[in-house]
Order: sequence, then structure tokens, then C-alpha cells
Amino acid sequence: MSESIPRVVCVPFGYPDYPKDAVARRIAESTAALSSMGMDVIVCPAVIAREDVERAVDVLRRERSDVIIAVLVSWVEPPVLMAVLRPFQHHPVVLWSHTTFVEDGSLVTLGALPAAGVIRETLEEMGFRFAFTYGMPGDARVDADISIFARAAAAARALLDSRIALFGYASMGIYTGTISHTQLRAQLGPEVEHFDQYTLVQAYEQVTDDEIEPLLGETDRWQMRESVTPQSLRASLRMCAALKRLAALGPYDALTVKCQYELSRSLGVTPCIALSMLADEMVVSCEGDVPLVVTQLMLHYLSGGTTSYGDLHHVTSREVWFGACGFAPFSQAAGRPIVTQHTALYDGLCNSSRYREGRVTLARLGAEGAGFKMHLAAGKTVPVPEFHEVGCPPYPLIAVELSGSTDDFMQNLVSQHYGFCYGDVSAELRALCRLLGVTVIE
Repeated sequence: MSESIPRVVCVPFGYPDYPKDAVARRIAESTAALSSMGMDVIVCPAVIAREDVERAVDVLRRERSDVIIAVLVSWVEPPVLMAVLRPFQHHPVVLWSHTTFVEDGSLVTLGALPAAGVIRETLEEMGFRFAFTYGMPGDARVDADISIFARAAAAARALLDSRIALFGYASMGIYTGTISHTQLRAQLGPEVEHFDQYTLVQAYEQVTDDEIEPLLGETDRWQMRESVTPQSLRASLRMCAALKRLAALGPYDALTVKCQYELSRSLGVTPCIALSMLADEMVVSCEGDVPLVVTQLMLHYLSGGTTSYGDLHHVTSREVWFGACGFAPFSQAAGRPIVTQHTALYDGLCNSSRYREGRVTLARLGAEGAGFKMHLAAGKTVPVPEFHEVGCPPYPLIAVELSGSTDDFMQNLVSQHYGFCYGDVSAELRALCRLLGVTVIE
């Protein structure tokens, strides 16, 4: 899994009554700055006068992009700019206005900011999905504003093409694990394809020993407790092979499995280890919680990394503690992953690894009326003691010291499951939610 590189089309705007060489220099500086941000940049011919509009529109129609960056290097007649952007009203746009610069010892302007004052409000009144930034090329704040919005726009486009495999549905009557599939598809983008548990059980039973053999090599790096039997190990690897086979049929970008109780008791094989293995190949979680796996998909597209989740178990004045009952991506373990046997509640193997340290972003999608809301927080992990449910082996546990108030976090609690990724992508997640019309709660 890797982070999508935003693809942007830069449309420079100028004014014919300013010196052509001055306008050209500002345009060249702007496109060079964009190219240095690690994005795939297509530069459109400059729009200076009305006769330049059609050529710019042709480029925008031809090039598939995540975001249009409209750069105001000077005063621009608003009707000329709107003639270019109006056909793309529903496309994400960054309005970047130059400000002032020093020339021959004097602070000078080409009038870009006055144009921005008109155009920013016009875009808002016309319902564009846009971000506004202002400053000269090389300004760190401008770079950050554009990069954040571009990554969010790239994630929004990726969500439109995403497919989620759902095996079963929300476990144990978890109301907050359900979702309106039509509203999800209409507003956020992902398609959810549902399979009964029998599909997974059948695939599990059809896995051959030859399919398990390549997976056995991965177990060499695990710390396996004495309770792990060869039979339980092969059963977990068989489950992993079955899920890999089914995921490839889509192919799917994410999957979630209803483990309770069809797999964890009736079949006698928890998917904890299988999912811990698959987590670096695709977005995965369990208990059939669709809003959770969509949250993880968002975090993955924004961070480019592996995502995980946990149940909220403990709160202090500064920290919130999360841990799933046997699942955690092996790549996020602090040291060699620890594998043991479930001793109560479920049958099968359990991941008992500790999470590594670092900054993290916590998030959870929830319903709000006919739409959605996103509860998000950021913080850093802190060391934790061993933790387990009564009679159970230690669970993978992560304790996060929040940047904000834990009581505020608790009063806005959306569910017991929260997704998280390493790194602080809270700014990008806010921008993505703004693009998708999702209410942000912090």
C-alpha cells in the first residue's frame, strides 16, 4: 500500500495591461513551486485574456486531475476566470493568490489580492468546493495549504473508486457498525459488496496445503507462545489464504469480517492472525463494522500507510486506551509480533503484540441525520502496562496522550471502535471531510 500522488492542473491567470515579462516570471516561479511539492503537475497555458479561455478549458477537460489550482499572479477580470472554472464547478479547486514582492528596493504588487477578494467570495456563493491560500511562491504556509488540500482531493477521488468486501455484517448487535449503503455511495464514494459468512467458510475449506506453504515463512519472525498448536496455526494461515483469495476476486481495497460468532465459535477459527497478516496489503478490520473500515480507508489514503483500530477500554485525565481483542497489524508491533491462543470468549489464535510508539491520528465516522460526521483527534502514544479482559490473553493495546481534552473526546464518542494511523493527518482529514460534506467533531 502506498500514498496516492495528487495529480493537479495548474491554471495561471494574469492581466494583459501588466508588463508581460513580470507576469511570466511570476507564473514560472509558481509552477516551479508546485512541482517541488511532490505532486504530478500539469501546467495549463496561461489565461491572460478572453481568447485564452477555450484553450485552458480544453486542457482541463482532457486531463484527469484531483484538483485544479487557479493561480492569480496579478489582477484578473473575474468573468475571464469564471469562464474557465464554471464548467468544473464540482471539481476541487485551490484558489492561490499572490500578494506583494520586493522589486528594486520597493514593495510592489500586480494586483492579485484585490482580484482574490472578488473571486473567493464568488466561488463560495456559487457552491465551489475550494480552498483559498495567499502568498508568494516559496511561502511555507502556501505550500502546506496546497499540499493538504491536494492530498485530501486525491483521497476523495480514490474513495470514489474503492470497493469494500463485507463478510457478514455488524457483530453482536452493534448499531453503530451499520450504515446506509446508498448514502455512503452517494456522498463518500466507496462501494460495499456484501457476502454471507458461508462464502468465507467455503473458501476456507477449499484452501490447499500448497496455498498455506508460502505463508509459513512469515511465522519465523513471530514470538509464538507455548499455547499455540500446529493445528491452530495452520487454521489461521488457512483463513489468511482464504481472505487473500476472496480479496483478489474484486479486487477489493478493504475488507471487514463479522467474526462473532460464526467464525470465533461455530467454526472455531478467529480471523485475528489472518487480518494482522493482511493489514499491510489492504485495509482490514473485523466485527463487520462498515463505518470503521471506511474511516480506515480514509486514513490510509491520506497517510499512505497501514491503518488499525481498537475498542476504547480505558480513559485517564490525559489518555485514551484502545485495543482490539486479538487484531493489530504485525508491522505496527513494537518488536517481534507475539502470537498466542485465545483462552476465553473465542476459539483460535490471538495477536498479543504491543504497538510501537509514535504520533497517531484517531478517527471515527458516524451518522448525522441523513449524512455523516467524523470525530477526530491526534496525539502521541505513551507506554502502557499489560492489559486484558478477564480470562483472556493480553490484547494489542495503544494508549494515546491526546493533544486536546479527554473529556471532550468522551462527550463526542461515536462508537467503541476507532480507527487510527501513525502520523498526524488531522489537517488532511478535515480538508477531506470538507470536500465530502462531512461534519467534523473534535
